[in-house]
Amino acid sequence: MIKKFLISVFGGVIALIFLVTAGRGYLFRNQESELKPWHEASKFQEPQYKDFQSVEAYFQAEEEFLDKAYNEVALKEGAEFNRYLKGDISDPYMNGKNINQGYEMVPENIRGGVLILHGLSDSPYLTRDLAKIFYEKGYYVLALRYQHHGTQPGEMKRLDWKDFIETAKFGSRMVQKKIENIPDAQFFMAGYSTGAAVSLYYTAKEAGKSIDLPVPDKLFWYSPAMGITPAAKFAFLDIWLSKIPYFHKFQWLDILPEYDSGKYNSFPKNAAVQVDRVITQSKKAALKLLEKDGGKLPPIYAYTSLEDATVNEWDLFQILGKIQNEEGELVIFDANRKFNGFLKKKIRDLQFVDVLKGSKVKGEITIVTNYEDPTSSQATVYRSKEGKVEIVQTKEPLLWDPFTFSLAHLSIPVSPENPIYGKKTILGEINIKGEKDIVLLNPENFIRLRYNQFFQFLKENMEKNIEAN
Repeated sequence: MIKKFLISVFGGVIALIFLVTAGRGYLFRNQESELKPWHEASKFQEPQYKDFQSVEAYFQAEEEFLDKAYNEVALKEGAEFNRYLKGDISDPYMNGKNINQGYEMVPENIRGGVLILHGLSDSPYLTRDLAKIFYEKGYYVLALRYQHHGTQPGEMKRLDWKDFIETAKFGSRMVQKKIENIPDAQFFMAGYSTGAAVSLYYTAKEAGKSIDLPVPDKLFWYSPAMGITPAAKFAFLDIWLSKIPYFHKFQWLDILPEYDSGKYNSFPKNAAVQVDRVITQSKKAALKLLEKDGGKLPPIYAYTSLEDATVNEWDLFQILGKIQNEEGELVIFDANRKFNGFLKKKIRDLQFVDVLKGSKVKGEITIVTNYEDPTSSQATVYRSKEGKVEIVQTKEPLLWDPFTFSLAHLSIPVSPENPIYGKKTILGEINIKGEKDIVLLNPENFIRLRYNQFFQFLKENMEKNIEAN
């Protein structure tokens, strides 16, 4: 009797879940934009990292693939601000070469090497400003593109979390080959967003497994993805439903115009599933290394905005607390307290001195904030270690721009001088106006800051940490 009851309850729950999912799918199908050719996967096969023994050979194959994938969906005429419209301001072939391609920077006198890993849905271009900092310090820089990125958003329906790891393994091998004959050369990994999770997984699980997989001496993280919305774990339900032709569109979280040269705007749910998996696996690998295998992670230098709409920044604080990152540093850019009247209560009421003294995060914690004097646009730098808080003097005053209320996930690694996302660019200064509820994009996308106005401070802080023993 009880067994039958439980079976009927279970069946009822399954039926309810299906009906709710189908209802959501119906609404999405009829309310969202129509799919375009670039929302489908390419017919061309990506070059696989495992098939190459050199960066040069891979880059040549990658360039050929990107050209074919772009031309597959490129438009010769159409509406402006479309990355697939040839000659448009958003066309990724700005200087005759696709900006989404991986790259390397080779200083005259190499003292070490850095592998830079970009974020989900974007491309290596987002890391170029960071790469210059390492390059100027004498480090060979290699930045690679994940599979299914930098072409068309439909490619991310094919994405698997292990694709990220293959990129890290190939890149680490190539950097090691470049620096193996240089005395005392150090190997760093730098990761923006998802790239941070990938670098953590590689370091905890893959590094040192073989002679050609070097162990990083330091990790640098920017807007680290250490947690995303819990809803990502249930996105597979929507993906299953989307296999029914009527609900084909429901495999997408967002279907948006593609006006960004180096980053997708449209976003398939599979991408959220895969990044959730790589984050989960990276933290699991790190904790196993520390707790069961008695290993140690290298110093981690992390840079984040206090509030981040893409990732859960509090998961970053938690994992750093568990890792016991005693030799590293966590840099937090606070919100602009001049806008306290507009900020959410949990941000407005946050007392940083209490946070610093009670933090479980080992190592240095640095906070850039004007919370003590919210009437001033000048931010102060507070640094804490083991509960002791001090003020750090900067070369130049750190001033908030008059109408900037915070940094953003996208802005941390980008210089104001960046030619696509910087302060004096279309994407950096975007300021369109009209009636509400008329454009496809959420107005929140237009107010999101694209560059880091404190990038000079970030640069100087990075240089300090690059040189740290």
